Amino acid sequence: MALSPDLLKRYEFDWEVLDVVIGGQSAIDSGKNLRVRTPDEARSFMDSYGYDIENPIEKAELFGNFQEALSFIRRYFLQPENPEGLKLEIPRKLSELNDIGQLLTMAGSNAPGQTLNALWACSIIKVMHTIAHMDKDLRSPYFTDIQKQTLDRFYRYIHRDENGQVYLGRDTKGDSTNDDRVELVLFESKPKKGRDSVILKLLHKPENVAEDIFDRVGLRFVTKDRFDAVRVVKFLKDRYVIMPANIKPSRSRNTLVDTTALKVDVAQALKLVETGELTEPELHRRLAELCDKAESKKEGENPHSSTEYHAIQFTGRQLIKIKNPLYDDLKEIKSAMKGKAVPDELGKIIERLDLKNIQKEIRFFYPFEVQVLDEASHKEALAGRSSHANYKKSQIQAAMRRVLGELMRFSEGNAQD
Repeated sequence: MALSPDLLKRYEFDWEVLDVVIGGQSAIDSGKNLRVRTPDEARSFMDSYGYDIENPIEKAELFGNFQEALSFIRRYFLQPENPEGLKLEIPRKLSELNDIGQLLTMAGSNAPGQTLNALWACSIIKVMHTIAHMDKDLRSPYFTDIQKQTLDRFYRYIHRDENGQVYLGRDTKGDSTNDDRVELVLFESKPKKGRDSVILKLLHKPENVAEDIFDRVGLRFVTKDRFDAVRVVKFLKDRYVIMPANIKPSRSRNTLVDTTALKVDVAQALKLVETGELTEPELHRRLAELCDKAESKKEGENPHSSTEYHAIQFTGRQLIKIKNPLYDDLKEIKSAMKGKAVPDELGKIIERLDLKNIQKEIRFFYPFEVQVLDEASHKEALAGRSSHANYKKSQIQAAMRRVLGELMRFSEGNAQD
């Protein structure tokens, strides 16, 4: 019996899209074209996504995202701007588009001879999707306040002596019983990430949403030895600079110190101090030597980080509090207009301004990343294969495969033919 079109339609599943919805695959990794064939379908698609392409402002925003996506792809994924990029060129038909609806129908086209254009359109849409998520992070306008409130918690404990030596903690003026300050080789905070860096980071992440970038605010401590790196974490915890309850467990990594072995070593060494076989200065040297010999064997989860990169790394969350300027402005307006003769229409508007419905203070948690490593590991990271340049190169290659993967396979297949 021949299967009717209606029956086929009822039991026709788009298995790849289904895997995106319930199987954990990212839409960025999807190789399927959009099922958008007509202008009406393009309009429905964008309405569901959240954009009104009939609205001039939203239409202009989308077109700006389109132009930025083209520039980004050329700059990072294609030769000659990236010498290690692909020898491909964006079709002129695409680069000259001025209607996002046409881009969507082109991405959904299955017409003969249109495969190349469809694949390019899909790749561009993937980057546009990433830009849209980045720009719609409601916390972005508050970044300066976020950075200041987070970093100030750490800066208050960073001190430099008369010789220029940097410490975590204050000089206790000879009181050795209360001297837990840690000598630092380097302390630095990360500058704000540029747009391209954020887009690139999102493109190589399966989640692909701006809320999941955890290192926009970041700090790095470099200590003389590995034991001091552990002491830095202890200091931050003891002073409540970091709150253990606000640490994101899945983001904690330690490839620097074997804490299981260190726990045993500390207990044994303290017994030797108790019996007088070891002095406190000798205790520190002993633990430093043991830490240097027994590094952690745990591997990092970031596929773009070198296995040679040894560090303690964790992500905390800071409760950010920002004064809402709108609250004070409206309060001032209500106060200034009280008892004054104003037009009826304006008076009704002022009466409707209920300050109870407006937040006096905007509060939210925001992530920050802390890295702690010893001087030797830091030098290896700068000079070796784990350098930032190689990390970035690996990141670009991964993002390129995710965005242009289907194009790469299509081009290779045509070249073989």
